[in-house]
Amino acid sequence: MHKTAFIMRILGYKDSMALAISTLVFSGFCLAQNNVKTPPAKGKINIEQDARIEKLVAYKTTLNKTATEKRYRIQIYNGTLEGAEKAKRDFNGAFEDLTSEIVFETPNYKVRVGKFRTRLEADRYLLEVKKEYPSAFLLQP
Repeated sequence: MHKTAFIMRILGYKDSMALAISTLVFSGFCLAQNNVKTPPAKGKINIEQDARIEKLVAYKTTLNKTATEKRYRIQIYNGTLEGAEKAKRDFNGAFEDLTSEIVFETPNYKVRVGKFRTRLEADRYLLEVKKEYPSAFLLQP
């Protein structure tokens, strides 16, 4: 009687055991797919572009390298180093799209912002900057 009770209890778990065994078998098949070594696919890409594009990019690169000192700037501060650092920090928080730098010209530190190619572009930004810094003015190259 003792053996039959044991066998009956095992038969009660028959569905669970079948599910567990099938899960193990199918997971083995899934992992087997990862072990297959296939060579990487080789391809060829052809890019056709006008030769003038390369000349234009080269020209723009040289223009950006040589003409940086000939751009319009806006000066927002003139004074001590501590004041210049504070003005630069405040400016960078308010105007994230413009660059700023501290320049030392004896005996004062100056904060200059932006590098504008045209006077029109510089004047547009000057109007915005003057709202926060009324003493700001435009420097010409």
